[in-house]
Amino acid sequence: MRRFLALLTAATCTLALLTAGSTGVALAAPAQRTGTATVAPASAQAVQAAGTDFVRREGSALTLGGAPFRFSGTNMYWLALDDNVKDEQGAATYPTEFRIVDAFASARASGVTVVRAWANSVGCERCISPRLGEINQAAFASLDRAVLEAKRSDIRLVLSLLDNWDQFHGSKMTYARWRGTTEDRFWTDPQLIADYQAFITAVLTHRNPLTGLAYRDDPTIMAWQTGNELWCQTCPGNPWFPDWTRQIADHIKSVAPRQLVVDGHGTDPACTTACLDAPSLQIASVDIVDDHHYPPSIARLRDSVTRTRAAGKAYLVGEYDWRNATGGDRLADFLTAVETSGAAGDLFWGLIPHADRAGFVDHQDSFEFYFPGRDDDERARSALLRRHAEVMSRPGALASSAAAATAAMTPGTPVFSTAWATPSGVELAYRGVGGASVYTLQRMPPGGTWTTVYTNLRDQKVTYHRSVLDPNARAVSGTQYRIRAYGLTGIGGPWSAPITAR
Repeated sequence: MRRFLALLTAATCTLALLTAGSTGVALAAPAQRTGTATVAPASAQAVQAAGTDFVRREGSALTLGGAPFRFSGTNMYWLALDDNVKDEQGAATYPTEFRIVDAFASARASGVTVVRAWANSVGCERCISPRLGEINQAAFASLDRAVLEAKRSDIRLVLSLLDNWDQFHGSKMTYARWRGTTEDRFWTDPQLIADYQAFITAVLTHRNPLTGLAYRDDPTIMAWQTGNELWCQTCPGNPWFPDWTRQIADHIKSVAPRQLVVDGHGTDPACTTACLDAPSLQIASVDIVDDHHYPPSIARLRDSVTRTRAAGKAYLVGEYDWRNATGGDRLADFLTAVETSGAAGDLFWGLIPHADRAGFVDHQDSFEFYFPGRDDDERARSALLRRHAEVMSRPGALASSAAAATAAMTPGTPVFSTAWATPSGVELAYRGVGGASVYTLQRMPPGGTWTTVYTNLRDQKVTYHRSVLDPNARAVSGTQYRIRAYGLTGIGGPWSAPITAR
């Protein structure tokens, strides 16, 4: 995430200890799985739906199944641990199964074929590594579900293993604090580097019980990123440490040789030319160079693609401001430049799911995307993103079959949570569905027939109680309601189960 604006374990422990058993290392206070449903393993047919080919790099291009692979996608950083939904103590929680499934439904409807997320949590009770030398196997459950949903959706994943920014999920500073030292030592101290490499090994070798595959053996995971926006904030002159990148990238390749490595070096948002870390371009184990555009800059894009391709690496716009909240080149012009530049792909920041009860999860960083947009401007931009995804994707990438294509356009079933008769009317709350554009609400009084209350009803907002008010049903107790979602193509999903106003 763009933390400029908005704001993993010890080498002394054996690898066997870090990865032992399905329960991992026993914790003094085991993390509770707040709000995550228990799920059964997927069928073999569902797991195999996305194919078995790994994305590969050939020079500066990516391929899949021998064909060129270019993509447009999004960031869903919260898939493993969500700071948008906190517990009573204010700590981040695991995303529910509903929110994960919902997000991938909206991603499919957006034409997304790659999603970037975090697999980097350290230093908290719900983190993958709560303390130095400990691995919390329960913390993988949400990410396991996300990998399965990505596989079912024919979406590939880029997973970042470390954050520069010291927030709810920990960062480079967590490793430094564990060893009682400072940030500058993180990049050069063999002990701290070994700690991080041990964390990487534990994550990459984790076996997903829903797919039956270790992460390193799952082609759904396209690439691992050495980190997010990494740089030494306390070092004079903000130097970079290419030997650190080489050691980390080499280690990832040694554990997961069939998956790609993305360089996580941060870049200056004000830069327009020569923005990339030149030494990283010469590291053999680095496949993809990632750059973040806040604001979108065509000059920076073209210069960076030229330099990256000359070095035989693929270029990724790993994040960008799709709303032009930070200014920059117009979205339409920037997307066209990506299409013609030879970049491997781009990932806008960032898709947010429906909330578990009503509306959408509350996330405010100026770049949040509530499919397909909250107002006419956002919906127009969303249409540009979908057209761009069609241009970028290889034939057949948007949906692997006609059935999958239909599913991508047909939303699921909304669920009512409350319907209260009040002096102002009936207040209704309903949980929306991923991929829905608008809804139709109907009412039926006792002994009556269904009549339409609202069409083109939108739910792209944050609400904790009321989704919609029916002011014309104040005096009618026992009135029933039902609601239906419609996708962008106008295809309607099933009607919800009725709810009776009380």
